[in-house]
Amino acid sequence: MELLQWLGVLGLFLAIFHICLAVYNVFLHPLRAYPGPKLDAASQLVYVYHMIKGDSCKYIASLHEKYGEVVRTGPNEISYMTASANKTIFGNKTTEDRAFEKNPAVYIQGSGAAQNILFASTREHPRYKKLMAPAFSEQAIKEQEPMIQEYTSLMIDALRHNRSGEAYYPDENGVVNMGAWVNFIIFDILSALSFGKPVGCLPSADYHPWALKPYHPLLEKLIPGDISIPYQTHMENARKHLREREQDKSISRADFASFILKGMTEDELLDNINILATAGSETTATTISSVLYYLAHNPEVYQKLVSEIRSSYSSEEEITFNSVSGLGYLKAVIQETFRIHPSVPVGLHRITPKSGSYIDGNWVPGGTWVSVALLAAYRSPRYWRRPEEFIPERWLGDPEFESDNRQVWAPFSIGPRKCVGINLAYLNMRLIITRLLWNFDLEAQPDNTDPHEMKEFGVWQGLVPLNLKVHDVRFGK
Repeated sequence: MELLQWLGVLGLFLAIFHICLAVYNVFLHPLRAYPGPKLDAASQLVYVYHMIKGDSCKYIASLHEKYGEVVRTGPNEISYMTASANKTIFGNKTTEDRAFEKNPAVYIQGSGAAQNILFASTREHPRYKKLMAPAFSEQAIKEQEPMIQEYTSLMIDALRHNRSGEAYYPDENGVVNMGAWVNFIIFDILSALSFGKPVGCLPSADYHPWALKPYHPLLEKLIPGDISIPYQTHMENARKHLREREQDKSISRADFASFILKGMTEDELLDNINILATAGSETTATTISSVLYYLAHNPEVYQKLVSEIRSSYSSEEEITFNSVSGLGYLKAVIQETFRIHPSVPVGLHRITPKSGSYIDGNWVPGGTWVSVALLAAYRSPRYWRRPEEFIPERWLGDPEFESDNRQVWAPFSIGPRKCVGINLAYLNMRLIITRLLWNFDLEAQPDNTDPHEMKEFGVWQGLVPLNLKVHDVRFGK
């Protein structure tokens, strides 16, 4: 038999196999009774298509609106959007044999092995959390305030200098890509906390190669060399900086590495520091950029927040970690931003325990992929009144929004694996936004992209400009 004939037979065999598998998935699989599109139940290719296209979370949201709160989104995958499912999957402390473990098929970062707090097993996670929690204590965070204030001042000074044509400085009309500057400050802050020194985005007014995000290992071959090579260089430099950090006795403040150097191997430390710096910077920068977009494009909300900030202080020196925590309208603005544009829109995939589990009153077999679709839940008219509108008042007791189901809102997750950096993230956001609006009036530009229209690949597409005109309030408009 010739080669082409063998290939033809092989192709026919594969086609028959996949047809039989699709028939089994649709009509005989244990999940066959769950609602959802038959094509999605037959094959994972539909979801892969939308993931590559960059609209997988929006696609899942559309399925929830059509089929309800529980949808079968793949041959072995169920998506939920209820608060009760969120509690069952993420919220309960449990034994290892009853745990909903992280799904290794969706690792997006790190060395590939589960050596970090984000992807650790139920058995290993408490050890990482115990070692890392002191770095995020109230006292430890307060020790970082002088550094964070310093970097915020660097950003404000840079935005006041008209150096049109140089890097990312404002142009001759005062228009600047604020999305870039938010990335600069957050990345410098988190790299300083990770390695004792920043990567230098603020002084250079430009991106550092490290800011090009790491990707899923399965997609590495598809990533252009100008992205993947700088990231590999970053990993090598990160190991070098950590070794230098261990020997540098001049660093006295309580940065990340100072709390965990003695409790982890070098590989574990590298993986965890990398997670803290990259994942933390991406989510925080995304949220601040989104806050600024929604403020600039909702003038009434903008004026209320500016009024709160400028009436609360008599001088900029009074803007501190402690004081910004008391700005109620700012808190509501951030909460509403997390709702309308969650920084991590994808459902955080888990696997049901081998013995299976009840979720929302229905039995789910062991080994099933399960997740809670955050984007779907946060914009669903099932749970929110006027869900597509940016309305901070819904968090401030406005009776019009009394029916909103706030229990489904959990942007930092819940339970034992709730984000360890939540306090640091909130304080960074509050301080940076407050000082920006104390110093500048911001004017929206017509060429901005609504954050919800961006592509998403687990996290939102990066490097999308947020052009705002900045007016120094010292000199009026």
